[in-house]
Amino acid sequence: MKFDSKANVGNNEGGDLIFAHDFKNFELELEWKVAKGANSGIFFLAKEIEGQPIYISSPECQVLDNENHPDAKMGVDGNRKSTSLYDMIPAKPQNAKPYGEWNKVKIVVNKGKVEQWQNDVKVVEYTLWDQSWIDLLQKSKFSEEKWPLAYELLKNVGGKTKSGVIGFQDHGDDVWFKNITVKKL
Repeated sequence: MKFDSKANVGNNEGGDLIFAHDFKNFELELEWKVAKGANSGIFFLAKEIEGQPIYISSPECQVLDNENHPDAKMGVDGNRKSTSLYDMIPAKPQNAKPYGEWNKVKIVVNKGKVEQWQNDVKVVEYTLWDQSWIDLLQKSKFSEEKWPLAYELLKNVGGKTKSGVIGFQDHGDDVWFKNITVKKL
């Protein structure tokens, strides 16, 4: 599957692609690669909110050309680099392959525990819905002060059912995804 930058002529961004099913506890595995300077993301437990981008309600596993996209140098301690929990937890070690090469990612969500793996190494781990999650939100661009709507949605990510869609962000760049599998846990 490819997001094609040429398909978005006249628009800064295209359209995100989401699964037509809500997931609660799951293991998502896939491979991705990006063109030089490209940016994308993988969303999960997302809720569609009319008139709002999907990332307002979802954790984001960053997909990025770390060497050539300016977002990699923003944030804190690399928390906007590849496979990081975007703007919250940096992926460590940062073992992403450069643009044009395939990277493997695995996201495991099980009863509020989340693991993000990059190229067969666990690089991020966190828990949703507890005080540590609230603290992460408050230190991010999604804080209650900076973005109240995002804060409320993310504080209760997945809503009452603690489930939501998985999505791929079309940021208007050339990005490829393949070998996508989801296993319910």
